[in-house]
Amino acid sequence: MTLRVAQITDCHLQADPTTPYKGVDADAHLDQCLAWLQDHAQVDVLLLTGDLSHFGSLKAYQRLQQKLTSVLCPSIWLAGNHDDCQAMQQVCNQPVQELRVFDYKHWQVLAINTTAKPDGAGGGSVSDQQMKDLASTLEQNHGKPVCLFMHHNAVPVNSAWQDNIMLANASEFNALIAANPQVKMVVCGHVHQEIDEILLGTRFLATPSSAVQFACYQQQFKVQEELGPGLRLLTLMDDGQAHSQVVRLPKIISSLLANTDIMTH
Repeated sequence: MTLRVAQITDCHLQADPTTPYKGVDADAHLDQCLAWLQDHAQVDVLLLTGDLSHFGSLKAYQRLQQKLTSVLCPSIWLAGNHDDCQAMQQVCNQPVQELRVFDYKHWQVLAINTTAKPDGAGGGSVSDQQMKDLASTLEQNHGKPVCLFMHHNAVPVNSAWQDNIMLANASEFNALIAANPQVKMVVCGHVHQEIDEILLGTRFLATPSSAVQFACYQQQFKVQEELGPGLRLLTLMDDGQAHSQVVRLPKIISSLLANTDIMTH
């Protein structure tokens, strides 16, 4: 049976929904993504891959949980560098700081936490324990194709400021992935732009933010102001093949712009 997966990432919901995030209404853009899913896609599971709240706000997570009642499928929450894991767990009741394994008939979906050893600037790591857990999980997997979700990117995007805050132990992580060819895809958020590239036989994907997009190939932080929200759809086929589509939606012109806060990531 084909597994249909949606990914929404980097929602950056504020504690107060009337506070804009980098010039946009993050709540309105997320609502737009969820409405599109409800109207245009049949999805088996929704992955929310981190930075769900901009300041780790309990109120933001509670509001997110309420919004998800419109989505008729389970959701898997992951933490990003802007999130508060304890507040997130309190709301979603998921062990977001652990490696989680979801076995489907023809695929295995993994969700790994990359918020260990934060550098204070936006970077993160996979903890030593989770790296061991991942190695053990992949060793026990007898050939079923794997799609792994995480927040931080493990491949550079050729923007100097972003490449400084990618996955800190990417070399170790990528070596483990390369040693396990059953890992077909590694899917992340964090970079607020689209990536689709092959590294040592594995497809690495990054997905646009549901809130605002960052300009590509930049030395310093810059918002790509003309772009609206985005999300990704993945179709994981019975034969181990996978298809991916990024959906981009129109930017909403918001009345919140008077208090725009353009800050670094």
